[in-house]
Amino acid sequence: MVVRRKIVYPDGDDATRDILTGERLTRVKTLGDFTLYTGAPDTTDEYLKRIGDAEAIFLGWDLPDEVLSQAPKLEFVAFTGIGAANFINLEMAARQGVTVTNTPGYANETVAEHTFGLILASARQITRLDRDTRQGGWNKGLPAFDLKGKTLGLIGLGGIGTRTAHLARAFGMRVIAWTRNPSPERAVSAGVEFKELDEVLSESDVLSLHLALTSDTENMLDGQRLSKLKRGVVLINSARAEVIVEKAIISALEYGAIGASGLDVFHEEPLPTDHPLRNLDNVVITPHTGFNTPDATTAIMDIAIENMTAYFNGKPINVAAAPE
Repeated sequence: MVVRRKIVYPDGDDATRDILTGERLTRVKTLGDFTLYTGAPDTTDEYLKRIGDAEAIFLGWDLPDEVLSQAPKLEFVAFTGIGAANFINLEMAARQGVTVTNTPGYANETVAEHTFGLILASARQITRLDRDTRQGGWNKGLPAFDLKGKTLGLIGLGGIGTRTAHLARAFGMRVIAWTRNPSPERAVSAGVEFKELDEVLSESDVLSLHLALTSDTENMLDGQRLSKLKRGVVLINSARAEVIVEKAIISALEYGAIGASGLDVFHEEPLPTDHPLRNLDNVVITPHTGFNTPDATTAIMDIAIENMTAYFNGKPINVAAAPE
């Protein structure tokens, strides 16, 4: 009797179910017996019950340590996103012999366009004007500024940052960037000028973050670094909230050191109802949805399936963690 692999999606949703049909579902089922659950597990016991003795899982959100440590046969996790370190203890996974992959590139266009939406909304105070007008106001006195001729600073220049640079140049902006791996070829391809980090901070009219969260980038922008920004700068974060010290950005927004901010990521999600960011007029807030379009969600699943297929073929790709 041939024993087939067991594959589980323990925390899918209705959109996942809609995507995993037809040819995609066939591809998954060629790899093993597949079960999809919708909705996040309420308890550790429920999570473990869903995973059971599966060798591989697709993962939408968190894989808690207490679940990872008790999944007896788990050897592969196809994380459906980029920032796997936010949701999985990668060091622990590697120690337990679990390979984790992510899905780079799936949302380059989507997140870059959302980033630019936040830039425009912040520069023109669109959300504030909308709220005021709906409430009976007619305020034509709120300050705004053109993007043409302004400097966009990028911290991080992966696929999303590069696409954001292309959009900025279409608006007539000068684009500067900091990255750990600058090169003349990358500068030409992205249309940017590479600078030291402090130079990017001090020269930018708009600063946009495009960093992965690592031990090196966590709290990278603290109060001292934020103090180097131009007064009144627009700061955009569609990457990871933990790159910025939360108290520092709130203080800078409250006192006008940062003129406006567009944020799609937060230290605690959902954002608590009493969080100070909710009460600041100079902040545009979206609920970590920059990645969420039909094009991107379809791409993310295609890449995740490719990752699982490659792993079982003995040639893992897009690896975020692997056994030594």
